[in-house]
Amino acid sequence: MVPVAHWISADIRIAAAFREVAMDYALALGGLAIVEMADSFQVSYPLSQQVELKLDELRTFIRDLDPQASLSQNQVDRENWNRNWAAYFTPTEISSRLIVLPEWEDPANFQQQFKVRIRPAMAFGTGTHETTRLCLQLLDTELQGAEHVLDIGTGSGILGMAALKLGAADVDALENDPFTEENIRDNLKLNSITSGFNLQLGTTPELTPPYDVLVVNMIRSRLFPLLPDFFNVVKPDGKIIIAGLLQTEAAEASQFLAQSPWIIQQSHTINEWIAYLCTVK
Repeated sequence: MVPVAHWISADIRIAAAFREVAMDYALALGGLAIVEMADSFQVSYPLSQQVELKLDELRTFIRDLDPQASLSQNQVDRENWNRNWAAYFTPTEISSRLIVLPEWEDPANFQQQFKVRIRPAMAFGTGTHETTRLCLQLLDTELQGAEHVLDIGTGSGILGMAALKLGAADVDALENDPFTEENIRDNLKLNSITSGFNLQLGTTPELTPPYDVLVVNMIRSRLFPLLPDFFNVVKPDGKIIIAGLLQTEAAEASQFLAQSPWIIQQSHTINEWIAYLCTVK
């Protein structure tokens, strides 16, 4: 797969009360990366014949939320976009023993036992977003060692790589976006991971159940249609980590999970976002 050389980067300015919903919608339209700034956010889409239709839909959506909202766009190449994101990507401490570092930081300068290094690129997952941090925190507390892990929608590979560093035996990392592969391979090399990370690109992965741990970080519009395909792949004593949901979606999520073979054991929040730790009923 030849990486996409050019992207459309849209800068969205919208009232803070609507920003999280607008970001969710931007991702649901196929946005592959979001950068949050002080008073706006940027979302990027691969340059294609459909991108203008997506941006028109996004523009209409945000103006329905906030009549003063605005969307401006420009075409960027990957190198310039990555350079722009780098300005907003700083070390993210997950716990006393786990930290996520941009590739340019020297790991020796940080005292945490486990360090996940990330090269910023157009794949979701640098550890700075609340949903990624929630997943990393739960992996940090729940992994005991030697687990067989399923990472659904691996993005940059951050959760699967963190699981391996925290002691998991192996990870099946699923991703249906081929544009993430180059970044995942770069991140594996950065973290000196040469085995245990089984990347599967495409919509028909070969699963190897039963899994000890399933982790998925995905917005509601993608999460709910996808999860039933994985209801029966976790061991009876296994654990399921689900993130990507807004607190305003908690009632709907609870209802959805009540109809599943899983039961919510814990919920954790950061700002507007919520994550669940579930077990098999």
